[in-house]
Amino acid sequence: MRKINAIYLSLICVFSLFFFTDQVMAADDDNNLGYTVTLVQSNTQIDPNKSYFYIKTTPGEAQTLEVRVKSTKKENVRIKIYGTNAITGDGGTIEYSDDKTYFDSTLKEPVTSMIKIATPDITVGNYEEKTVKIQLTPPKEKYDGVKMGAIVFALDQGEKAKSGVSTEFSYRVGLITSGSGDEFNNAQTLNLNSAKASIKRGKKMVLANLQNPEPKVLENLSIVGTMTKKGTAEVVKRKSVENYSMAPNSSFDFEMDWGIANLPSGAYTLKLDASNDYQEWQLSKDFTITNQQAKKMNEESAFKIITPTWIKSTAIFLLVISVLIMSLTFLRRKKWEKQWKKVRIAKRKKQGNQKKKRKKINRKDGE
Repeated sequence: MRKINAIYLSLICVFSLFFFTDQVMAADDDNNLGYTVTLVQSNTQIDPNKSYFYIKTTPGEAQTLEVRVKSTKKENVRIKIYGTNAITGDGGTIEYSDDKTYFDSTLKEPVTSMIKIATPDITVGNYEEKTVKIQLTPPKEKYDGVKMGAIVFALDQGEKAKSGVSTEFSYRVGLITSGSGDEFNNAQTLNLNSAKASIKRGKKMVLANLQNPEPKVLENLSIVGTMTKKGTAEVVKRKSVENYSMAPNSSFDFEMDWGIANLPSGAYTLKLDASNDYQEWQLSKDFTITNQQAKKMNEESAFKIITPTWIKSTAIFLLVISVLIMSLTFLRRKKWEKQWKKVRIAKRKKQGNQKKKRKKINRKDGE
């Protein structure tokens, strides 16, 4: 009995050890950056239930936003702080970037032009807490809709970042500003700027550049793209997506991936049927893929089938062997058929002779 109790006690200890180990590991994972970020709600917050800054602005009137950064470990951690603008990613999601090459032509005075961070670099450690102040100064003239972006609190990795091989770890605090306080997610305009064939990320694609020219979010988009030969109803390619969203004053490429197949040349029409809770759109563009363009893309694409020479040689050898075997089998069958025919004829003659003999015997017996 004592042995059984000892075994039970040992099992309980083992399971308890696993449980507490998991708890500690989870805690370490939660705080692997070494700091946490919490926004301080402003008195100009339009919706206090939002977990990001949704601020009402007055033309030309500056205000200060505050964010608390708290250390979660004893060692010092360097943090760089900067602003980014909202863009639309290729997958139909709202993303953030400070790269101006991603900005749409309709984006005027982005949110990054309105903010100034007094301390763009801070160091926290030993579980201390610091408050970062962001000065927000809107344009002197009233603007429509919203400005959208984020304030990034990124782990400064020093020499690793300079080498270009590091991955950025960061917290992002969303920032939306509005001069009116109206809804920011009810945009109702969608434009098809262009349709073309191009190589993107090493893949052959047909790209439809879609634009949201309004200073509001265009959300819950369902899109059906159909590529047909120009002047016909022959469908060459089709793609459908759901739940796409577009940032204010942004554009992105609706991608139709051609995979490993060769891209065909010709004149085409790209039709897009899009809809959301507010609106429906039927958009179309004609475009041409020249022979030279198709050839160049098919050659340059990183995603294509390349058959090694030895496989081609082996395939040809096996094909020749297969043809020889089939030919020999056919000839052998013909030879066997001739032999079977001779055997059948000989057998019939023999049976005929036997019948004749029987008839003669029967006649003699009758006499």
